[in-house]
This record gives sequence, C-alpha cells and structure tokens, in this order.
Amino acid sequence: PVDKKAVVSTQSTGEMEEYFYYSQMRSQSVATTEHRKVGQHVLLEEVPNIMRALGFYPTELQVQDMINEVKFSQYVETGKTVSEVDLETLIKLYCNHRPVFGLPLFKVYDAFETLAGADGDGRIDRGLLLSLLQNKGEHISEPELAEYLASLLELYGGATNKEDKMASVSPAEAATTLERVLPEVIDADMFTGHVLGFMPATLAE
Repeated sequence: PVDKKAVVSTQSTGEMEEYFYYSQMRSQSVATTEHRKVGQHVLLEEVPNIMRALGFYPTELQVQDMINEVKFSQYVETGKTVSEVDLETLIKLYCNHRPVFGLPLFKVYDAFETLAGADGDGRIDRGLLLSLLQNKGEHISEPELAEYLASLLELYGGATNKEDKMASVSPAEAATTLERVLPEVIDADMFTGHVLGFMPATLAE
C-alpha cells in the first residue's frame, strides 16, 4: 500500500498539521481567553475549511463525498456514524481527493471568453458575473456569494472573527460593498489577480 504521508511534501504536511490544530481552536472560538483543550480529532465539518486553506477548493459534491467517506467508514462494523476526523485520515482525504495538477489558469481565461460571447472581448458585466456565479453549476445563495467574495477580497481582514463579522452584515450591505470594490466590467486578469489573488509570476506559468 502507498504511504499517504510520503505523497505529500513535508511543507504541506506541516501546514496541514497547523490548520488541523487551528480548526480545534476555531471550534472552541478563536477569541476566547479560556483554556483550550487540544485533542487528536477535529469535527468533520471542519474538513472543507482545512482543504481550502491548503489550496484545494472542492465543489459541494466533492465536500459531501469526503464527509460521507469518513462519516460512514465504520457504519458496517459498528452501526454508528463518525463525526470527527484525525490527522492521518485528513491526510488520506487530501491525497485521494485533491486534483493532481490543480486548476490550470487558462481554464479561467477560457471560461471568461465563453461567458463573454464572441463580441465580449473576454469582459463580463459585474451583475451578469455575480448572477452566473449564483445560478449556474452548483447553486450559491446571494449571502453565501457575498461571504465568499468578502473573504477572498479580505474586506474584513482586520476583524477578530471574520465569520462573526459576516454574520452581522445584511445582504443589502454586502451587495453594496461588492459593488464598491468590484468594477462594473470584469475580465480574467482582474478576476485572477484581484479576486483570486494570483501574482503575475503565477499567471505567467
């Protein structure tokens, strides 16, 4: 059998371990001053957050596949579901489900060309892009989209707890904020550089 830890670089393993223990802090509230309990497991619902922190952005279907893989891993033997995951299982999930080569950036550019149409010059109206992100493919609600974009754009980077900050923002306020920080017309360069945060050197690869 393949040693799953050998497939992941030492740096990735170290990062995963850091996020693993940070997830335990998140579940106990980052802002608390009380003594925290550090264990060998994190809640199963923290798995998608750790994967995204590592640069793997699974779809909702992939998230459900990973969660179900762990949740029902012992059901045949015990008749019970699993609600937590240890570090070794987390590494196995990462190795088994992440794309080997990631998402090529040319696919982002191709997507913009397709969505813009033959006469669109690769540029998409902001309102149309936001609508497409909500309604095409896997459905995303307006509050969810606002939360994701706010996180990507680091609109609440100085907040102690970004999730608490987003929870206090109304959908109307979130929409207004996105209109303020996103131009009326968006192209692939702007989306990959400003929204996704890829550096020019990365884009050139």
